[in-house]
Amino acid sequence: AGECGGSAVEDDCGVCAGDGSSCLASLSLGAFDSAGTLEVLYDFGSDVGGFQFDISGLALEGAVGGASGDAGLTVSFGSGTGNGDFSTVIGFSLTGDTIPAGSGVLTVLNFSDVTSSMTELAGAVVAGADGSTLDVTSSGSIDHSGTEDCAGDYYGGSVVDECGVCGGNGIADGACDCDGNVLDECGVCNGGGIADGAWD
Repeated sequence: AGECGGSAVEDDCGVCAGDGSSCLASLSLGAFDSAGTLEVLYDFGSDVGGFQFDISGLALEGAVGGASGDAGLTVSFGSGTGNGDFSTVIGFSLTGDTIPAGSGVLTVLNFSDVTSSMTELAGAVVAGADGSTLDVTSSGSIDHSGTEDCAGDYYGGSVVDECGVCGGNGIADGACDCDGNVLDECGVCNGGGIADGAWD
């Protein structure tokens, strides 16, 4: 700090008299809604100009809101580089906009489908306002096991009908069984009715 005899020293981030947090960042998963949204949370020790992370198990459609939207950053996504089940999400600004240091919701991911039994956040990279890379930790996973419907779709609505058909419509109107048979005049399903010469 230039103070003769002073006690100020550089912290682990290279900041004089700092608390060691300015070069730290973390990303984690927040609230999940099977209807199609997932929050990504952040905690940044300094202003951030861009970020990147991989997310698995979701068919992404977009990302909106959160601190990224408030700061004017563009958030885009594409296929991951290491695993076909991962999508890479990138937040950036072409005009130098930054997300202030702090914590909260970074962005809200929109998805059309859950594609595997586990959603995880990995491969996080966060850049400070000056372009330097922060020391990032990432955490959070969502286990979708056990949410499959009879068609194997996670959080799907298909059920087995009374005829044992997944997503079927059951016994048709007017029928008495799953083969489409009807009641005869004696009340017998697929019966032969009153025999010739008989009166009942």
